[in-house]
Amino acid sequence: MRDPLDELENFSTPGLTMNPLPATEVRRRGTRLRRRNNALAAIGGVAAVAIIATPLAMAATSKSTDTTPPPANPSPSVTWVQEIPADFPLAEGLPAPVRTGSSYESQVTDVCAGWAPPSSSEVRQAVFRESEGGSSHTLALYPTEREAELALTALGPETQACALQTVGKQRWVDVLPDQGDQGDQSLVYVNHYSDAGDIDVVQLVRVGNAILEATTYSNGVPAEDTAALVKEQSTSVVDAMCVFAADPC
Repeated sequence: MRDPLDELENFSTPGLTMNPLPATEVRRRGTRLRRRNNALAAIGGVAAVAIIATPLAMAATSKSTDTTPPPANPSPSVTWVQEIPADFPLAEGLPAPVRTGSSYESQVTDVCAGWAPPSSSEVRQAVFRESEGGSSHTLALYPTEREAELALTALGPETQACALQTVGKQRWVDVLPDQGDQGDQSLVYVNHYSDAGDIDVVQLVRVGNAILEATTYSNGVPAEDTAALVKEQSTSVVDAMCVFAADPC
């Protein structure tokens, strides 16, 4: 009598005998297959990352090595006002009556060389006269802001040098501290004419291409108090000088 298992062994492939592998060999081959698949997956992941990273690295390198500066925006040109408006309030702040004119005449006797507008500039002057001295406002326009700036910048050291040279003399000059709250530049100095206390205070203020000279004479009044009066009288004029600034009001 034949064993049924012998028949099943040869059922699928006649003539061949099925020899199953030992369990240890099956496990060994399965482990090797898994390792190969894992290695292929890892290599594929590295390749994908390299493909993505390469363009980004090239872009970063190109950006970091590009030292070409961006094009600069052209500076806007400024057209400086060359005529004083007819309604400019030059006499505002001065006592009445006021005499006005379109030429410059110094209203102080400077101990040292003082300010004077260039002969080619547009000038307007407002003067209040008293029996002794008085007050004045003089406005002068320069061709450009730079020329007005240089004029006032040069006068500062000259006045300081004059103050040092006249120390202890009968007539001397004092430069007062710049309060820095009027215009783009300012300079305030005092002409002392004697020990009796008769003085002229001169205040120079620049806004844009315009310079204002404001003066007041006093006798027996402290220089600082007279300077405060000059500033008070000229405040409205300085405010109106914004029409001569690079960004006009």
